[in-house]
Amino acid sequence: MRSLPLLIRLARQRADERRGVLVAAEWARMAAETALAEQEARIAAERAQAAGSAESLARWSDWSRAAGRQRQRLMGELGILAEREEAIRAALAEDFATVKRLELALEAQQRNAARQAARKAEKMAEDVELRRVR
Repeated sequence: MRSLPLLIRLARQRADERRGVLVAAEWARMAAETALAEQEARIAAERAQAAGSAESLARWSDWSRAAGRQRQRLMGELGILAEREEAIRAALAEDFATVKRLELALEAQQRNAARQAARKAEKMAEDVELRRVR
């Protein structure tokens, strides 16, 4: 198969592209984790501030519902990003396996070609020897 080197190069390019996509997905997940941590810190700070007075506690009640919805949205987003990242990792692992299979096929092909060349050279040497003997 003369096309194996080309297939290997294309598979490596696909894996390299997917690595870039994985990096972007990791960054997006980390940004979502940071946003969630900041939201939780804001909730804790507001809760501590609201503990001071009854009026603050009433405002805290309204604010906490909105903050809870925001937190749920962020957690859902984080879950989606984590699933996407895992899917990209699985696809990248498959790309690496494909590259390895193609490389092994190329190595086998090269060994086979070398073995055939050695057999041909041996046969030619035998033919030359037989001609000399006659």
